[in-house]
Amino acid sequence: MLRLLVASAHIPEATGSGPGVHVSARFRGVPRSTRVVPEEHSPTWNETLAWPLGARPLHPTASLSLRLRHWGQPAPRGDLGATTVSLDQLVANPELPLSLSQVPLLDPKGQPTGCTITFCCSYAPHGKAGDATVPMQRWVPPPTVPPMPPMHPNKPPAGSKEEFQVRVRVIEGHQLQGNDIKPVVTVFIGQHRFRTRIRVGNNPYYNEVFCQSFHWTLEQLVMEPIRIQVLDSQSIRSKAIIGVFQLDVGTIYHAPGHSLSWKWLSLQDPRRPDAGSCGYLRVSMAVLRAGEPVPEQEEPEGNKDVEANLLQPPPCAATLQLRIYHAEDLPLAEPARQCLPSVRGKRSFVAAAVRAGFAGRTLCTRVMPPDPNPAWNEVFFFPLRLPPICDEIQLAILSGPRSSKVLGTATLNLSHISSAGAELEEGTPGFLPCFGPSFLPFYGPRADAARTSSTDTNVAYRGRVLLEISTHMGTPDGHQRGTITPEDIIRVQSHLPRHRFGLCGVFYSATMVPAGPELLRFELSLGNHGDTGDVTCKPAASVTPHGCPVFDGNRYHYLPWYGDKPVAAVTSSWEDAAHRWDTLNLLRAVCQRLEKNVVELRRAHGDTEGDIGRRLLRELVQDCRRVLPCLEAQPTLTPLDTHLRAARLHLLRRVAAAAAIPPRAGWATLLPMAEAWLRSMGALAVEPQAAVPDVLLWMLRGERRVACARIPAPDIMFSRSGPGACGRFCGRLQTLFLMGSGDIHAQLRLRLWLGPVADSGALPRLIEGSLRIYAETYENQTKLLGKWGPRGLLGSPGFSDGAGRAGLPRHRIRPPRGWRWDGPWTVEPQRRLLLDTETNMGEVMEEVYENESRRPGGDWGPAIAASTDANGVEVPPKEEVLCPQGWHVSDGWRVDVTGAVDEAGWEYGASMAPDSLPAAWHPTEKTYHTHRRRRWLRTRRRDPGAQRPDQDMATFLQLHRTESAADSEAWEYGSFWSSRFHLRPRVGDDGALAQVSSPPWRQGVFSVPMGVRPLLRPVALEVLAWGLRGLRGSVRAPSLEVQCGGRVLRTPPIADPASNPNFPINAFLLALEELMPPVRLRVLDMRDFGYRPEVGQTCVRADLHRGHPPGGPGPRHGSAAPRGRISWLLPGITSKTKAADKAEEEGEGEEEDDWWSKFYAALGDKAKSRRGTSRDRLKIYSCELEAVPEFEGLQDFCRSFPLFPPGAAAAGGEDPPPVAEFKGLFHMYPLPEDAAEPPPPRRFQDLPPSRPQRCLVRVYVVRAFDLPPRDRNGLCDPYVRVSLGAETLGQRDQYVPNTLEPVFGRLFEVMGTIPLEKDLRVSLLDYDLVPPDQEIGTTTIDLENRLLSRFRAHCGLPTLYCTAGPGCWRDQLPPSQTLEHFARTQGLPAPEFNADGTAVTFGDHSFLLSHFESGPPQHQHAGAPRERLALHVLHACHLVPEHLETRTLYNSTQPGLEQGKVQMWVDVFPINLGPPGPPVDITPRKPQRYELRCVVWNTRDVDPGDTNLLGQQMSDIYITGWLDGLEEQRQRTDVHYRSLDGAGAFNWRFVFPFEYLGAEQLCVVPRKKHFWSLDETVRKVPPKLILQVWDNDKFSADDFLGVLELELTRLPRPALHARTCTLESPSTPRSRWPWRAPRPAPRVSLFRQRQARGWWPCAAQRGGERRLSGKLELSLELLTAKEAEERPAGRAREEPNMYPTLPPPVRPDWSFLWVQAPLRALRHGLWRQHRGWISLVLALLLLIALLLTFVYAAPGYLAMKLVNPFQGLHIRGGGGGSKHPAAGAEQHTGGARKP
Repeated sequence: MLRLLVASAHIPEATGSGPGVHVSARFRGVPRSTRVVPEEHSPTWNETLAWPLGARPLHPTASLSLRLRHWGQPAPRGDLGATTVSLDQLVANPELPLSLSQVPLLDPKGQPTGCTITFCCSYAPHGKAGDATVPMQRWVPPPTVPPMPPMHPNKPPAGSKEEFQVRVRVIEGHQLQGNDIKPVVTVFIGQHRFRTRIRVGNNPYYNEVFCQSFHWTLEQLVMEPIRIQVLDSQSIRSKAIIGVFQLDVGTIYHAPGHSLSWKWLSLQDPRRPDAGSCGYLRVSMAVLRAGEPVPEQEEPEGNKDVEANLLQPPPCAATLQLRIYHAEDLPLAEPARQCLPSVRGKRSFVAAAVRAGFAGRTLCTRVMPPDPNPAWNEVFFFPLRLPPICDEIQLAILSGPRSSKVLGTATLNLSHISSAGAELEEGTPGFLPCFGPSFLPFYGPRADAARTSSTDTNVAYRGRVLLEISTHMGTPDGHQRGTITPEDIIRVQSHLPRHRFGLCGVFYSATMVPAGPELLRFELSLGNHGDTGDVTCKPAASVTPHGCPVFDGNRYHYLPWYGDKPVAAVTSSWEDAAHRWDTLNLLRAVCQRLEKNVVELRRAHGDTEGDIGRRLLRELVQDCRRVLPCLEAQPTLTPLDTHLRAARLHLLRRVAAAAAIPPRAGWATLLPMAEAWLRSMGALAVEPQAAVPDVLLWMLRGERRVACARIPAPDIMFSRSGPGACGRFCGRLQTLFLMGSGDIHAQLRLRLWLGPVADSGALPRLIEGSLRIYAETYENQTKLLGKWGPRGLLGSPGFSDGAGRAGLPRHRIRPPRGWRWDGPWTVEPQRRLLLDTETNMGEVMEEVYENESRRPGGDWGPAIAASTDANGVEVPPKEEVLCPQGWHVSDGWRVDVTGAVDEAGWEYGASMAPDSLPAAWHPTEKTYHTHRRRRWLRTRRRDPGAQRPDQDMATFLQLHRTESAADSEAWEYGSFWSSRFHLRPRVGDDGALAQVSSPPWRQGVFSVPMGVRPLLRPVALEVLAWGLRGLRGSVRAPSLEVQCGGRVLRTPPIADPASNPNFPINAFLLALEELMPPVRLRVLDMRDFGYRPEVGQTCVRADLHRGHPPGGPGPRHGSAAPRGRISWLLPGITSKTKAADKAEEEGEGEEEDDWWSKFYAALGDKAKSRRGTSRDRLKIYSCELEAVPEFEGLQDFCRSFPLFPPGAAAAGGEDPPPVAEFKGLFHMYPLPEDAAEPPPPRRFQDLPPSRPQRCLVRVYVVRAFDLPPRDRNGLCDPYVRVSLGAETLGQRDQYVPNTLEPVFGRLFEVMGTIPLEKDLRVSLLDYDLVPPDQEIGTTTIDLENRLLSRFRAHCGLPTLYCTAGPGCWRDQLPPSQTLEHFARTQGLPAPEFNADGTAVTFGDHSFLLSHFESGPPQHQHAGAPRERLALHVLHACHLVPEHLETRTLYNSTQPGLEQGKVQMWVDVFPINLGPPGPPVDITPRKPQRYELRCVVWNTRDVDPGDTNLLGQQMSDIYITGWLDGLEEQRQRTDVHYRSLDGAGAFNWRFVFPFEYLGAEQLCVVPRKKHFWSLDETVRKVPPKLILQVWDNDKFSADDFLGVLELELTRLPRPALHARTCTLESPSTPRSRWPWRAPRPAPRVSLFRQRQARGWWPCAAQRGGERRLSGKLELSLELLTAKEAEERPAGRAREEPNMYPTLPPPVRPDWSFLWVQAPLRALRHGLWRQHRGWISLVLALLLLIALLLTFVYAAPGYLAMKLVNPFQGLHIRGGGGGSKHPAAGAEQHTGGARKP
């Protein structure tokens, strides 16, 4: 990643009006542009531009061009200058940013325009941590010479807007709650709404992508919410929500890779947040940043494991309450702009409001009337999830009746005011967010300040607000705001006692200040106290005296304070938080000392590790024990004080106890422990309740604030507890850098002290010298009628301060109460304000203009003002100009004859009045000219024995004089009130100083002493000038000019660039010294009459292309020592023999079916691959082929150097691409120091022919993925367009409709002449009904680099050599001839094969075929042994294999954002090598037609859906079924009526034809979304059979009873019996060992097993839970289309009723209507259900009947026995006994009938 931070620029001739300015940059042909800002003298952008490099590293020859332009103006009028920067230093040291300050900009002619630019470049190589983080954080541009400020980690500055894109991919749902639902997913990205298509079922599959672009700052983007909700499209709006998941963009951005890939979201019901999960939704989310690569999203293994990849939101179980009481120190309202001048009125206060934002919710208080201390007394309620997802509470003070302007902002981090207990151990709990009551300072931009800092625009204090935060557990009740009770308002007042504090600053030196005539001063303020622009506080001595910058003789300017150091003092009142400041400073001291020891321990080795470790533990124990007493005695005024005190005490005690014992496992284990201690202490070394604002140090240039520095108040706070509790800079000398306009404006050395006024007695001990306090005033007079006096000042004050503002006369100035004057008023010559610009100069150029005039037709004579300066102000004649003391004149007066003057140096002009000067001067005399002048020059230099600069300055300031100066010596003079004053009166009291030259130089370079100068060694710089590419315009005969180290090399011109853009001579040599400047390349065009305009230029660092002499090791061009270079071409091959044998043994004898089998085998997807691909391998690169490290960017032969125009620009305001490219190479190696020793042989020899070649180019475009949607339906219709030169291939009608992952499988063949047509453009466009089509993205391939590279990138080498079949050899030459051609082009000896081709000698090595193959080839169509062996040797040379590269697409409308990727490869075949082999067939696989036959046999235990007249639970069962995605093929069985026990018999066959793509294991479902749609949308969904059980109703909607979803590729094994069929997935038998959990049974694929039969469970949602609702007995059979024709079967039981034959179901009689068989209905309706009760009732009735019979018959029988007791004996004994039994029986029968 290459990042450019454009900080600021300097435009000396800025007008302050116009369209604005911007900076445009270009790298590798990709333009970037900053935002447009108003045209000022110092415009500031602070904007980061980024270029993604991917795996392609930054090359040492890379350069970056920058241009400063007016917005919207055509070139060249809109150009302000341009520059080109070489990036070689970034390649050498990627960790060190390239910071350049005040870089001059050049015009098209290469001359400086006066404008400068300040920027910083950083480079993060691919694969390092810096490539994924956000660099450019708080960049401070360093000065060009030491001392340098500390560099901070880089990140984009706050407030800069960037290009972002948020992508959300909705993949699938799982176990969504509801019955017979049709879910649809709605995605809200901020305020933008997206919606998926409607699906059916509880496990829908979507695979839809939504994108939204933002041009925001990073701070704004991370706060944007993302809300994903799943709705049931069939339900009404109030009941449609199934589940919701919400997070912010910051959660995604802070995740690894800025993405959350293949995550399962746990959906929650917003109406019942505690009800648990309502289902799961699988998504992938990513945040794309301009210039950063898109993270690769690979589907993880075990894709259905929800728990392993679950993203569950924290429960919203708390409410965060934010109480806003009142504000203080709000700024005054800005005065309104008035058209006419008027008296300035009083400024009123602002009408203010407070805005708070947290977790996507923003609330604002009411707007209070203008008041200095507005009181809102409002409370906000925010729902809080624990742990919190969002960490920041954003606060802002707004002004205006509509709260439209932001006065200041502040941020509260939850990590600072709460703790989850992560930094504490041993069971110590954390604490909920809490804060205050305490004041929180707000900061924002000042209206009266210039642009201040490149990293912090909110630098000025804008007031503070009294806040309080508390958290309450429990579900939020929905309220958002409320009013604070009066009791709470009274309670808070006890926390606000005020104490007086004093701030003192002693300024020792001020260097690196800006030059100029304006006076400088520094202002020290704390809040509004000490701010000279504030009128609400009492004035204080917070400003240093005015000073004039003085040149130091080298590079910088400084303020001449010398022995008298200015002191600033401010008194203010604040809350006393000494207990917090003391603890904070003590903890920071512990962390600082521990961090120092940790750094030393990290660098220690050997015995020093133990010494440093023991010292670390000893000092840590001492520090912890020193801090503990202070913590134990700390008062706790707020809940946050209590929690922080407890956490700090626990941490310090634990660390002290642990550090008291040396590590037992060795000192190596101490480092991670110490780093953990440091992180824990650093997390608690914060104090958000400081309440006192930061100390601000401003630099004022006149009345403008130009630079500022912020110092936290605790850093300089004094403490009575001792030095350890004082701030780290309290009373200590420190260095501060004042930032402004993106640059350093001053370096200050000063002491700062802040503390209670009662402790100010400790301040004098920290200040050296005596402290003097004085008052000053300036007396002003004007010259009227030749006399000086106070009259005629014309409104100017008679007494003023140093800036000219009105002040009191000296007799009216009174000392403060308790003070007295030390003496009378004295006059002090303030020479420090009037220092001459010659101070510290070593050489001065003096000038005087000689003037003459004449009347028309007269002769020339002396003018009225015979001697003047350049502005026409009269000065003494040159003869009277004396040389000052300490100087000498090196040469006499001479006439300046350079420039637009005649041979005598005169220039002429005409004026209307004799005493006025001409408006313009001309070099040629005319008759109407009335004035002429010429310039006299002389040079004077300082004497070598003169005083030192400090002595000269002291003499000038008269600081050695103790007596009072006379009044005549104390006056200062000026021509106007607003002009700069000077020491001596001048003519007209005005004039200009003579021109001052720069410090002495010697012929453009510094003179370095011989003892310091390094010893140089002669080196050879070989230049390979191959050619020029991309020349535009009317370039006739371009030539190259190479400038390096004072040497110039010019190549012969290219005669005809249109037919051959290569140079006729390509190799050149320059002899140089080892230390040399960069190489500058210039392309000049040879025109008629010797005119040679410059076409383009660039800079190259040649010292980065070092190498060995040509005879040494390393790749080179040439034929010297070829045998010694076999070692780097051919690595050890015999070590690979075993691996090759193993791969051959694994190879299968069956030939591969197609190219796609090889493709899927390379992806590692064996299921999609076919047999026979283990040996014939394909290499898939996840990046461009140029980005593969081992191929060196395919620029090993020659590299491309972009050539940039000095100032040309295209119309439309956009930066033009480079005008051309230089193809060449540089190589440098040392030369022998002995001249007699022969030079080493040249490297660039035996070069290939440089004439153009006619080539056949085959472009294979396989597929694309991650494309952004272009149509309103969230998809696009991509097609491929290939362009080479003027030829374009690819038709609009060959698009793939409605997809974001198209599979093209296209081959394009195009003829081209290389290098005339070297850039191959592959573009993806979106087909639209009405052209033009939108461009999705484009990638460009340099075919010349592939053709010239020694890695043979023009055609990848296959693994096997086949003479026929799908893997037939496609190259032009067979492997043996290819090896010979490769050896010839690389300068190697030709290979020698034996007679049978099983052995070859290549260089000094011999190779056998047995080294690579252990037996005969296993694949068919194997070539001859000679060719196979040659192919093996070619592979050993590390050439480009048969591959598939993944190229990133970019679009010019969204620079820096990836627009997807395309997988492809390119073959280039020169025509002179013969015809190529047959092309590879990559036509996409076609889906295969299948037929699924599902027979529904029986059901069991189906839930009843109705109740009959008898109150019985029953169901009228029928079953519907369809394949997912083919809802129109829905089929249903007949109805099984009156099922009382859930059993049903159907014997019903479902037949589902479908198309299946076995390679992807997905069903292909083409369907039109609407009837008016032009194309079918091809959906690919997993093969899933959905069966639903319903209850049939006559007069109402049918009732849903259950559903069964079966994935055909992951089919669960069925149960053999209905009683063993359960809802849980069957598992293997439980192990006897308790610690071994049961493993789930493996699922089977119906595409392999083809048949399955058994019982599967149905499920239904009841009360939010999934329960068993029935069982289905099914038989599944999968047939191909051919098998289905051979074995036809009809639907249901229709003919042909075969395979198997389905008889009518045997259903019970009672399943029919009761009218047809009422007795059967009663029998089955009553008996089967109540037969137990019926049997019991019948038994009881029989028992009762018997009992009644006995009671009835017993009296008669007893009476008969009494009358005739022997009647029974008589009957048995008599012969007529037969009559009585009959009679008795007859009587019994009659008795029975009597009732």
